[in-house]
Amino acid sequence: MQARPNVFRIACAAMLACAPAFAAGSEPWSEIKVGGLTDKERGEYDVMLMAINGSMDFPDRALYELPPGPYKFRLASKKRGNSGEMTMQPFAVELRPCTRYALVADHSDPQPNRSWQATIRAEDPIRSCMKKFGGQSSMREDAAVAGP
Repeated sequence: MQARPNVFRIACAAMLACAPAFAAGSEPWSEIKVGGLTDKERGEYDVMLMAINGSMDFPDRALYELPPGPYKFRLASKKRGNSGEMTMQPFAVELRPCTRYALVADHSDPQPNRSWQATIRAEDPIRSCMKKFGGQSSMREDAAVAGP
């Protein structure tokens, strides 16, 4: 009798873990790319996604598939400080359907209270999403706002 609730819990946990993968099949999605974007000449470095809307319970990867809507991310720059520390910053963005966002840490113009600024380097349409759902991703310049 005791084994049945544990099996049920494991099955539920597995379904919840796979939910984002299933979401992309029935509704438009957005993507966040956070790796492989470093350009030292431009002062842009990769970021790590530390939290999504306050949750840190997600797998570490370079491309995240998320439903469209407003998000509050916590990002860490992979460029370490003088003492080897990683610094984090909040970043708020409205993800639009069928759009892929490439996020970077811009170290080119340090401010007195922050050494970098989270920025959207690129917004690109997700062609497979647009084809499947017939929508168009509308690119906007004011899509992201870095937090305090």
